[in-house]
Amino acid sequence: MLTIRVLLASTAAAAVVTSSALDLAVADTSPVVVQGDTKGGAVDTTVTSPGRTASSGMSAVPASTASAGPSCLWSVDQIDNAAILAGAEDAGNVRPSGSYYDVTCSDGSSFPGVYVPAGSAAAAAEVVTPGQLALQARSRLSLPVPVAGHNPGVPLVNLATWWWVTPASWRTLSQQTTAGPVWATVTATPVASSWDPGDGSPPVSCAGAGVAYDPTVPLAAQSSRCTYTYVHSSAGQPQAGPDPNDRFFPVTVTVTWRVDWQGSGGTAGVLPALTTTSTFPLPVAERQTLVTRGST
Repeated sequence: MLTIRVLLASTAAAAVVTSSALDLAVADTSPVVVQGDTKGGAVDTTVTSPGRTASSGMSAVPASTASAGPSCLWSVDQIDNAAILAGAEDAGNVRPSGSYYDVTCSDGSSFPGVYVPAGSAAAAAEVVTPGQLALQARSRLSLPVPVAGHNPGVPLVNLATWWWVTPASWRTLSQQTTAGPVWATVTATPVASSWDPGDGSPPVSCAGAGVAYDPTVPLAAQSSRCTYTYVHSSAGQPQAGPDPNDRFFPVTVTVTWRVDWQGSGGTAGVLPALTTTSTFPLPVAERQTLVTRGST
């Protein structure tokens, strides 16, 4: 038999329920049977991009089909846990090693401050935390494939080639996921780009997207740290098309995204970085110098 103390935040009243099946009762209502199903809520996903209208999709996750009753979602009570266990509220015979949860059920009922003693797996396996939702939201992020720009249009040997990622594929994106009272928002920000020139040289690392070359501005008035100078043309590359000059270096650009998250209860953190990659063919030519003799 497991005793659960239910603290009602709205009325400051307390009820003690004893049940081998984790039946939760409040006042004169019928018991709610917890099926141990964490999928009783609806997941709301929103993708936002600065300057654009947010798009939202609601996908209902079916509750348990068991006939015993509705299913419930258990989430860690981020605020009350610290206060109650520290003795700030009357927690009765609660041991400091226990934990409190907010329970939201698929029939619309909710039970804040449900205590579960230490060592009980009754609710632990059913808990959804903001950190877990953040990982789910991270996996749903739809990051753009990097679109590269370069100058000159046909690079020349011994002349610096400028590289940059276009603004359309270099922007901050956010993803929010909710489950019952728990929510998490992850934000992916592009922070660095890496360019493999395709000629066997090591990749070039750039702190940002690179700088787009502006043909209307004198070269002396602009600069970029995201450049590479080829020392050989692509003439020795395998022919990739019907024209004998269809010979290219395969340039690969990789964008690294920092991923931060914030969640319910004041939670926050940093998730492992993400990367996106694309490859494009780049012809590199060699300038020919023609020397002529003047007439004598």
